[in-house]
Amino acid sequence: MNANNYIGRVRVYNLSIVSNINQEVKLLRVRDNQIVDATLTTVTSKHLEDAKTLWEPQLSGTGKDDEYWNWESKSRGAKLLLGDELYAIECDGVTQGLMLIDILKKRCQIESQYRRRLVYIRALATAPWNRLAINNPPTYKGVGGNLLDYAIARSYELEYQGRIGLHALPGAIAFYKKLRIGLLDCGSDPNEADNLVYFETLRRES
Repeated sequence: MNANNYIGRVRVYNLSIVSNINQEVKLLRVRDNQIVDATLTTVTSKHLEDAKTLWEPQLSGTGKDDEYWNWESKSRGAKLLLGDELYAIECDGVTQGLMLIDILKKRCQIESQYRRRLVYIRALATAPWNRLAINNPPTYKGVGGNLLDYAIARSYELEYQGRIGLHALPGAIAFYKKLRIGLLDCGSDPNEADNLVYFETLRRES
């Protein structure tokens, strides 16, 4: 993967590195099977407002793992935690996906790369209308994949060799298992309160 396809401007604030991007990505519009342009960008108040006013009503009562997620709260927390970054994908003027990553505080768990730095995905979600279980057919496909691609690109940018890690909510395990980005299923993590399954990309040092 060429990280330069995703990298925007980089600024240094004290010890924190913040990636400010506004990058074109491609999504599949399902209704007519057309590839359309979308934008992957640093989160703004508009994206958080979409999550509150558009996402939350459609998630209410679904029982989905992220039904009660509050992205405004996650954003407030990210501003206080060194290394946390929030990104969004927007298409047709509406927020289609959100991702919160940590670029500083987590380390690898796989033995061959134990304690090396990685980009840790703290939260990732697509809009409810893009989920087959909620809206059949979904509006767009490719949102989650594009967000993960950017997490890997961010890892390369930080010289982490593309290493990423995440704990998968039960409803997302099948999604991560089918991806072809080198994510290894490391099994349930006993150090997590809910014993969530941990995934990590295995990278060999060049």
